[in-house]
Order: sequence, then structure tokens, then C-alpha cells
Amino acid sequence: MMNFWLGTYEREKMVAFAAQMQPEMTVYDVGANVGAYTVLAARQCAAVHAFEPDANNLSRLRRNVQLNRFANCTVVSAAVGSFDGPANFCSGKDACVGQLDPVGSVVVRCVSLDSYAAAHGAPDLIKMDIEGGEIDALAGARGLFRSKRPLLFVATHGPAANKFCRQFLSDHNYEVSLLAADEIFAFPASCRGRMEDRTVREQPETSGSTPIR
Repeated sequence: MMNFWLGTYEREKMVAFAAQMQPEMTVYDVGANVGAYTVLAARQCAAVHAFEPDANNLSRLRRNVQLNRFANCTVVSAAVGSFDGPANFCSGKDACVGQLDPVGSVVVRCVSLDSYAAAHGAPDLIKMDIEGGEIDALAGARGLFRSKRPLLFVATHGPAANKFCRQFLSDHNYEVSLLAADEIFAFPASCRGRMEDRTVREQPETSGSTPIR
């Protein structure tokens, strides 16, 4: 993660993400990996729940939370999908591409965002990057998108997933914009004026946090 230390990791997305954060927010980092977005959110928001199923990533994620002494961060050892229970997981060729897969050789815990939020509190802001699992994850969060209506940053993987996610959010009365061809930012249509008025407040800060390792 050398590009995180240098402040170049997904820079435009991180700037946009930071611009939406408020001190009172609860943030869900879905597909936290080793914690780049978790660190950013934990420094600026009231609470962060970081979801990560890969064992190697989990170890580094927990270490980063510990090193930064984030008392407001909960690490959740689970994948996010449309149901609660065990699921097969494939780690992939590197630490960034693990995903739920029916033929995966590793069994992990899977949670839906609706059930997790009912037990632990709903998010105001969600960042999601789960390597093709975004369709199932959104399906498991229908209640959140009808009630709490959080802001959402989601990375889509492939044209079909991108089309589904955009249509799903539009059907739930969200405004959808593209940060890049495969990166979506969505917010409730009722917030359009506030979102248009909000500008990027600052660059995401990495100084003062222990770097991602």
C-alpha cells in the first residue's frame, strides 16, 4: 500500500468520500481490506464499522486500528451479502480481489447490512468495494435504503453490475452520479440541494495516522 503512504491511493475517490463525512456520522466500510478508508473515516466520524472476510487482510486491518488507537472503530470479520450465515469465499490472486464464490475453498461468515444495522445501528454513509458482490450486498440492504437512506460510494465490477446498482438505487429514489466509469456516488433525491451546495472541504489527511502496512 505504498501509494496510501504517499497519499495517492484512489485519491479522487477519497477526496469525494472525505467531503461527505460529518463528525456525527456512522460509517460502514464494506470491503475494508487493510483499512485505507477505515482510517480516514475513523479520524473524522463518530463510529466506523469495517467489514472484511479475508484472514490476511483482517490481521492488518486490526493492526492498523490498534496502532491508531481508534476506540470508535469496530472490525467485523464477515463478508457482506444478501443473507446471514456461512458462505464460500475465494481469496483471489492478491489481497485486493477476494470475493464470495460458490466454489471458494474458504468458509466465512456472511451478513446482510439490514440485519447488521438492526443489531448494531444504521449507517449514515457506506463505502462498498467487494469485487462483484455489490449486487447481493445491495439486495441485503433494501430496508436501509428505504428507512435510514445512507449516502453510498460503491465500486461496481462489470457493466451488468453497474447497470443493476444504478437502477436499484434509482428505484429507491436516489440520485446517482459517476465518479468514474465503475464508481458510483448515490444520495437520496431529497438531499439534492444540500449535495449541490456542498463542496470538497479538504484533502483526505494521512498525516497524524499510522500508515497502512
